[in-house]
Amino acid sequence: MRVNPVDQAIILAAGMGSRIRGETQPLPKPLVQVGGLSLLKRAVLTAKKAGITRFVIVLGHDGDRVRGAIADDPELADLDLVWVLNERYQLSNGVSVLAARPHIRGEFFLMMADHVVDAEIYKRLQVQSPEGGLLLAVDRKINTIYDMDDATKVQTGPGERIVKIGKTLEDFDAIDTGVFRCAPALFDALQVVLDERGDTSLSDGVQALVQQDKARVVDVGAAWWQDVDTPGSKTHAEKLLFKSLTKDIDGPVSKHINRKISKSLTRLLVNTNVVPNHMTAVGLLVGLAASVVTMMVSPSSLWLIPLGGVLFQLSSAIDGCDGEIARLKFKHSDWGEWFDTVSDDIVNTTYFLAMGVAVSRLTGQAIWWQIGLTTFVVGWIVAGSLYKKLLESGKGTHLAIEWDFQNADDPTVFQRLCNTFMFAAKRDFYAFALMVLSFMGLGVLKGILIASVVVVGVVGFQWLMTATRGAAGRRRELRRAQG
Repeated sequence: MRVNPVDQAIILAAGMGSRIRGETQPLPKPLVQVGGLSLLKRAVLTAKKAGITRFVIVLGHDGDRVRGAIADDPELADLDLVWVLNERYQLSNGVSVLAARPHIRGEFFLMMADHVVDAEIYKRLQVQSPEGGLLLAVDRKINTIYDMDDATKVQTGPGERIVKIGKTLEDFDAIDTGVFRCAPALFDALQVVLDERGDTSLSDGVQALVQQDKARVVDVGAAWWQDVDTPGSKTHAEKLLFKSLTKDIDGPVSKHINRKISKSLTRLLVNTNVVPNHMTAVGLLVGLAASVVTMMVSPSSLWLIPLGGVLFQLSSAIDGCDGEIARLKFKHSDWGEWFDTVSDDIVNTTYFLAMGVAVSRLTGQAIWWQIGLTTFVVGWIVAGSLYKKLLESGKGTHLAIEWDFQNADDPTVFQRLCNTFMFAAKRDFYAFALMVLSFMGLGVLKGILIASVVVVGVVGFQWLMTATRGAAGRRRELRRAQG
C-alpha cells in the first residue's frame, strides 16, 4: 500500500529549559547552539530534508525572543512557519500539542525543539502510515542511550504495538526518540485527558491511544538522536553530530587521518561566520602553495619537494572541512559543489605539472616537465568531458559519475582492473601516497611522473568507453521506444 508523505509538523518549543539555563547559558533552550545552529533551527532544517515544509511552532517561555531569532531567518524563507503561543506553557507538554490543533489538517509530524536527530528517522516515518493513530520512532540500541534515567521508556508488543510508555518503566525494550507521525486522533485523546484532569502530557495521549490499539512504533535502526536538556547532553549531541560527518565512502586515510584534521578545524570554525566556500578556497590556496614550493626546488633545497608533498596532503585534509560545515549547518549549494570539484582538479593537475618542472630543474632534462605538462593537458581534457556530463545530469561532483565498470554484468579484464584499483583514484589515498613518496628521492619522483601520465590516460580511455557504451544504450532504448 502506497503511503502519502506528510509535509507538516508541530514543533514543541514552549518549555522553561531550566536544567540547561544558567549564568553561562542565558539563552532560551530552543536557541541554544549545537553544532553551529540553534536547536530550533536545526530541528526545522533536519525535518526539511525529509520533505516537511510547513511547521507549526508552539512557543511559551521567552516566546517573543525565540520567534524574533528565527522568524526572519533568510535560510528559512522558503518554509511556512506558523507561530503559536501556549500561555499555559508551565503545564505538561500535551497542552502545547493541543495549542497547535487549529492550525493542523490531517496527518502531521510531532517533534521536540530540543532533540537533535538524524534526518533518516523522519524518512523512515514518511513511508509508514499511523493508521488513524500514531507512530513513534523508537531506539532499541539501549546500550547507546546517554542518560537512561531521563529517557522515556517504551514497552512494545506484537505487531510493533506500544504496550506502555513512561520514564519510570522498569520493563521496556525501546526508548522514545521524541519524533512521531500522528493522525488527528492524538488531539482527541489529549483533549479527553485535559478535560478530566486539567492537564495532559504527550505520554498521556500516547497511552490513551494504546488503549484503543492505535499506537505503534518504528525502529530507527542505525539512525541516531539525542535530547538536549543539560550541558552534558549538549556535549554528547555535538559528539554524535561530528561522528555522523564520517561518510560510508571515506577510505582508510580519510577516516583515520584526514577526518581527524578536518573535524578539528571544523570544531573551531562551526560557531563562526565561515561558510563552506571559504574552506574550499583555503584548500585551493594550500594546494597551489604545494605546487609553487615544489617548483622552487634546487639541488641545495631538496627539502622543498617533501614540503610540497606535505602541503598537498594538507590541502586534501582541509578539503573535508567544506563538506563538514555544509552538512552541519545545512549550507549545501550547487555552486559550492562545483567550486569544490574544480578546485580539486586545479590542485591535482597543477601539482603534477609542478613536479615535472621540479624534476627537470634537478636533472636538466626537459622530458620531465613535458611529461608533467602532458598530464596537465590530458587531465583537463578528461575533466572537461566529465564536466559536460555533470552539467547534463545537474550534478557538480565527480562522485555522481557512473562508470561502466562499476555495474558491468560481464566485466572485461580492463573493467575488473579498474574496479580493483578504484580506491587509488580517491583523493585521500593518492594525496597521502604522494606525500609519502615525495620523501623518497629523485628516482621515485620520476616514477610518479610516468605513472601520472599513464593513469590519466587510463582514466580518459575508461571514460571514453563509458560514454560510448552509454550513448549506444540510449540509442537502443530510443529505437525500442520508436517501435
